[in-house]
Amino acid sequence: MTKREQRALAAGFITLEDTLHRTEDALQNGSVEQALSELQETQHAIAAMRPAEIDVAQAAAALGVSKPTVRAWARRGLIDIVRQQPMLLAFASVVDLRRDLERLRETAGSEKRWQSLLAAAADQREFAQEGAHEGFAEAVAGNTEPLIRT
Repeated sequence: MTKREQRALAAGFITLEDTLHRTEDALQNGSVEQALSELQETQHAIAAMRPAEIDVAQAAAALGVSKPTVRAWARRGLIDIVRQQPMLLAFASVVDLRRDLERLRETAGSEKRWQSLLAAAADQREFAQEGAHEGFAEAVAGNTEPLIRT
């Protein structure tokens, strides 16, 4: 990390500390409007500090899964890939997936249900890709071509 990046990071943390203290003060004084405003400022400060990309190990730790699982999810389109070798992932897509996983974990109840929900989410993401609907419709109609021609 360069000195410039270190200074920017330090400034970002100072901003976060300040806004969190102002939020706490606003809540203690009963000013919900002020607290919400301070939280929005905190969100902006976090967004400015957020990296554009994250490596597989960091994503695995953030998501609470293994590195092979992260790679598989990235290949299936659940996480946006920024670079293939070494694999770097879009930080924002990891954060989005983490929120989705938290919601799924809350509603799943059991490990079996959790795995079913994950599989369904992956299938929905694949089905949303361009051409998937048409391909599925053609397959259902029997308009397919063999992979190996004889």
